[in-house]
Amino acid sequence: MPLQFSPESAGNKLPIEQESLVSKNKPSITALNSCDANGIAIRREWKDCKWKVSLLNEVPLDFHLERTKREIENVSVNEAVDRITNALRLLSVQAEFDGENAKARCKTSDMVGFNIRLFAGNSKSQEPVIVEIQKRSGSPQSFIRICKKILDAAEGAEIQPASIAARKEVPVFMTRTPICEMKCLRNVAKDDAKTKVTTGVSKSLEMLTSKKKDVYVLGLENLCLITDPLKTRPDVALLACKEILNGQYYTKFKEEIGVIFNKDAFVPEEPRDQTHIDLFGKRHHLGLVLLSNILELTSQDGCLASAVANQKWFTDFLIPMLLDEVKGFEASSNNAYEALCGLTSLATCSDFAKKIMKENSAVDHLQIVNQFAMYHHNLLESETRRCLELMGHPI
Repeated sequence: MPLQFSPESAGNKLPIEQESLVSKNKPSITALNSCDANGIAIRREWKDCKWKVSLLNEVPLDFHLERTKREIENVSVNEAVDRITNALRLLSVQAEFDGENAKARCKTSDMVGFNIRLFAGNSKSQEPVIVEIQKRSGSPQSFIRICKKILDAAEGAEIQPASIAARKEVPVFMTRTPICEMKCLRNVAKDDAKTKVTTGVSKSLEMLTSKKKDVYVLGLENLCLITDPLKTRPDVALLACKEILNGQYYTKFKEEIGVIFNKDAFVPEEPRDQTHIDLFGKRHHLGLVLLSNILELTSQDGCLASAVANQKWFTDFLIPMLLDEVKGFEASSNNAYEALCGLTSLATCSDFAKKIMKENSAVDHLQIVNQFAMYHHNLLESETRRCLELMGHPI
């Protein structure tokens, strides 16, 4: 039996000690153009949805600040907060704000989790503003990179907006030319791509049958790596995507995607602990990353359009599911972005996919998401523009 996680224990209720991290200023907005009881259209916006901090406390005597901190001199609390929230938007960092306690819980598009906390050097003057960032999960290298940018922004530095997701950036250690073209390796025989795909995908899918949650998540991580041309050879990544989408692994892949995004899945004996919640969230996000990888590469290759036309799974399940993920943008803008990347790939190569998306009110929903993303998530904002343009509704 494939491992099932409990959505209820993962996403619908946070532990008591974490409930305070949910922003008390977060608006209950469900639509950009909704109707009141009289049927009159109401336009809703998110421009005032900010981190609202009025008063900072001094650092407690028994509280040890992290090394990843800065003291911001000659700056008001409001200005420091505005600088940080603007940086989070430009860097496309998903954030939940707690204005009363001057905290923010953040997560990047490559699943680096961290908390931001503000203190005052002096409670009366509220200066200097102390900005502390604590790493919670994810890559240490990615954390240091994003942390430095946020702290620089808090000091007033100009931050360049993220143009692509962090996981799609070319690593700094990569050479300008393929490694196989290096003089010392030109005569070395390359491993057969088919063999690498068969071995890698088969072992990863086998891990998805494990009852251990961490093994299951590791199997998903492996699939994300082997379908990413930046993490493996481009020919291997493309072949893996095609084999998963149209080849020998299609049936198993379809089953696992159904398990991951089955909203009715529930395991009552599972405890509602933080480890379970974190693993569920990671599994859900990795499933979207895997779909995004596969749809992007097969869209470029040209085989995705025929798959959409010939497999009802796309129209009956995949496209509506991705749209549901996009509509959950307030709960997770990072998940919405990955789902939207998949929809954009579908719209790029298939008029039939665009027709199904329009029948599911995609245009209206994307316009709503775009208004939210303008003030919260730069990558999501640019991707909604791109997708709407492909669908003939440019903003």
